[in-house]
Amino acid sequence: MENRNAKSLLAKLMAAEDINVEYSESASTAAFDTEGRTLIMPLLKDVSTMATDLFLGHEVGHALYTPQGRIKDILAEGGMFKQFVNITEDARIEKMIQKKFPGLRRCFYDGYTELMDKDFFGTVGTDVNSYNLIDRLNLHFKAGIRAGVEFSADEQIYVDRMDNLKTFDDAVVLARDLYDHCKEESENNNPDESETEETTDDGEGDTGDTGEMSSDNPMDFDDADSSDDNGDSSEGSESGDNDGESDNKSDDAESSGSDVEESSGNTGGEHSNASTAGGKDPEGEEFGPITQEAFDKSVKDVIDSDHTISYGRIPSLPLKDMIIPIETIHQHIDKARKDYGGADGDGLPEATKEYKKFSTEQRSLISYLVKEFEMRKSAAEHKRTSVGTTGILNPNKLHAYKFSDDIFLRNTVVADGKSHGFVMYLDWSGSMSHCMSKTIDQLMLLALFCKKANIPFDCFAFSNFYSDWDDPDKKSRYHNGYYAGNPKEFAVKDNIKLLHLISSQLSSKKFTKAMVYMTYLRQAFKYRAITYNRYDYEVSTCNVPDGLQLGGTPLNEAVLSAFEVVPMFRKKYNVEIVNTVFLTDGAGSPLRKVHRTPTEDNPSTVDHAGNNVHITDMVTKKNYKMDRFGNDTGLLLEILRDRTDCRVTGFFINTERKNNLIQNLRCMKQGLAFEEQEQLWESLKKEGFGCIESEGYQEFYVIDGKKMESGTEELVINEGMTKTKMKSAFIKNRKGKFLSKKMLSQFAEFIS
Repeated sequence: MENRNAKSLLAKLMAAEDINVEYSESASTAAFDTEGRTLIMPLLKDVSTMATDLFLGHEVGHALYTPQGRIKDILAEGGMFKQFVNITEDARIEKMIQKKFPGLRRCFYDGYTELMDKDFFGTVGTDVNSYNLIDRLNLHFKAGIRAGVEFSADEQIYVDRMDNLKTFDDAVVLARDLYDHCKEESENNNPDESETEETTDDGEGDTGDTGEMSSDNPMDFDDADSSDDNGDSSEGSESGDNDGESDNKSDDAESSGSDVEESSGNTGGEHSNASTAGGKDPEGEEFGPITQEAFDKSVKDVIDSDHTISYGRIPSLPLKDMIIPIETIHQHIDKARKDYGGADGDGLPEATKEYKKFSTEQRSLISYLVKEFEMRKSAAEHKRTSVGTTGILNPNKLHAYKFSDDIFLRNTVVADGKSHGFVMYLDWSGSMSHCMSKTIDQLMLLALFCKKANIPFDCFAFSNFYSDWDDPDKKSRYHNGYYAGNPKEFAVKDNIKLLHLISSQLSSKKFTKAMVYMTYLRQAFKYRAITYNRYDYEVSTCNVPDGLQLGGTPLNEAVLSAFEVVPMFRKKYNVEIVNTVFLTDGAGSPLRKVHRTPTEDNPSTVDHAGNNVHITDMVTKKNYKMDRFGNDTGLLLEILRDRTDCRVTGFFINTERKNNLIQNLRCMKQGLAFEEQEQLWESLKKEGFGCIESEGYQEFYVIDGKKMESGTEELVINEGMTKTKMKSAFIKNRKGKFLSKKMLSQFAEFIS
């Protein structure tokens, strides 16, 4: 895998473009999609590094020199003309790529030497000079003088033209002339049907079964292959540089990958269905390049079928269908108030009272966090401040010109500070029920901080159990299908929703309403947690709306949505730094389903991705290896940071005992060491919070839920208290505030 990554990076560097490189389990040859800018490499066995570099170099030649869109024009002509263009274009781009990167000449020379020795062209035991002109040119410009090809004086004209191709149009014109020449030659050599039939039989035997190969090489246009170092294969063979050997392999590869490339609109490597096997044109005459067909078949024979790689791509999700608006969330709560409101009221007065209490208690912590944040922003701004002289004399310093050179006016330049924004995701799953009320507290604390600091933000809850209140069967809760997607993109179930809870875009009045409604949910979950855990019974007039019940944990799908949400948020609010915060207990379901193109035999549009899965981000053109039994969330967060350059933070509010906490942490981080577990537990007991290095997160805070309120409680002193009790109460109160501020200070340093 490391070698493949290195080769992929090398291909990107040579192409001077961030092309996508994929090792496909279905590709039977190398190919380059000139439209999708994707280089596809098959998994080969018993092939040397030099031959592999030949394939890559050849495909990079197509990336650099084969114009986008032109291949479709050639494919439209049908017949075997595409094969002729493939050979002439290969000769052109292989010569150009070796000229641009002289270090590739040895790779092409040794690579084609190896392929000739293994009879990839089907020439062993045959007289190569009995082949038609197009085949001899193909061998000559790939293998050089090693092929032993001879040309007549009339044919030398075509050799010289092929050696001096400059543009793609030149390659097409030469291919057309060669096509006409070979066709005329075939007609002269096969005057009647009997001779034609004999030729067909000979072709199938003499070419090493190449006649059975499909002439539409996917590699054909996508990856051109043929070029000597100096353009002439004979000279190349002697120098060992080029030999006119080009990564013809890649051309062949295109043929095998034709189906894939055609489906994606690829130009190269998609064989035209019009081209016929056995080197025949539509009229049944044999004069096509049988050596190329033999090469394609040989490549298929060395495909490593024991090792397969599947690629899953980051999908583009329909956010309009996924996001449930704030107004709709409030309608669910209003319905719950109406349906479940008891004699004591509908729950809203209780929520209003609790929100006022919460905002009052948190006021000092929010002010402290804002102060810390602004201080660190100012410090960062100070680092970007520069002072320089203007070249204008300062009259106040002229008297000291004999003693000092500092007599010019100074100019202070302060670089603009970076603007910040927050996108917050709340885990709306059943496993969060024991800590949901305190997690909502943390979410509201962050929202109040952003509001006071004038930082734009949006808060979402991710759920797969949301249902429309007008749906009596609650069908929307259950999986019925997947959101639409392109082939190879990860499939996301259509029951996964983002519940929009709070936003900085709301007016002050609507913001207060949203916070009160969040407090309503907080009170409902607080009552539920107390009841489930058999704590002291506490009455609440707030109830969890039927449509907002907790469900599973679509954490990975939520991260996939962030690939769309974060860039849209950055553009909408024009911010530079986006802090993406996940408040979760981890344990998202693995991603193993991808979209596929349905066929007659298999009409399904979704299929299992396999076990050896790599993620391809078509935006950054980077590939990532998924651990078969690993943490998909960590890898997805890493990809999210690479693509959007956002900062990723996580919060988990623990209300469980030590053993239960460790189980939760293992869902967030595989291989959690015993020492790290103990260190975290001690930190929770001593300071009320701790940090772990969880995959994908830059900072992940674990907070002791039982100590969350200790820093917000007001100091209570009454007449009946002794001096000792007053002292203890004062110390406890100050300690709680100190611990809360310590965590906030660390958090402020990270987000600033």
